[in-house]
Amino acid sequence: MKYLIELQNLSFQTGGAGPAITVSAGLPAGSVLFISGPSGVGKTTLLRTISRLHGSISGEVYLDGQSWASYSVFQWRRLVHYFPQKPVLFSGTVRDNLTIPFTVARVSKDVVLNHDRAKRLLTLLLPGKSPEQDASTLSGGESSRLALIRALLIEPAVLLLDEPTAHLDRKTGTLVLQALAGWLNEQPRRGIIMVSHGNDAAQLVEMGASTDILNLGGRGKGAWDK
Repeated sequence: MKYLIELQNLSFQTGGAGPAITVSAGLPAGSVLFISGPSGVGKTTLLRTISRLHGSISGEVYLDGQSWASYSVFQWRRLVHYFPQKPVLFSGTVRDNLTIPFTVARVSKDVVLNHDRAKRLLTLLLPGKSPEQDASTLSGGESSRLALIRALLIEPAVLLLDEPTAHLDRKTGTLVLQALAGWLNEQPRRGIIMVSHGNDAAQLVEMGASTDILNLGGRGKGAWDK
């Protein structure tokens, strides 16, 4: 099977001098891979390693068959985009936070801001919020959803999501999953790798997404949980 993104014997440490965790897994285009495992096993660190924010010990990651070593760090992070639990907003308005990334030449040459999509996502995830509202006045959950809209608009190939529905009520969490499912279905060569502790997988299946689970069951190994 040809994967959108593939991890081949990717080894990393969660910190200090602990034992290495080695993971081999593949994500087909159009699907979602959930990372499961107990607290502290390295789920967030795995996402950060894939995005080249955390150094690996050995192994390779391939995007559409091309090694991550053939990309600049900037190129890789735009195409394989990490969305943390507490994303950072720019100072300025809601609109500023959606448009500023597209003023960066290395982004704007690859992707153009889709204003219609931005409006749809704002209506879905931040109903009643004006594009001219100061972003600093948003609540924590609203700020996170604004950052998610921004991440979707830059059109990465793979989204690395660290508990995107954590601390959200069920209704709002469902809206976030609807936005992700819609983004996944817009283009054929997209995928999501997600850390989640709720019933996100079941909801995404109900929305038509293909899902699988990668179980980090213990330190020193990573394995498919079939």
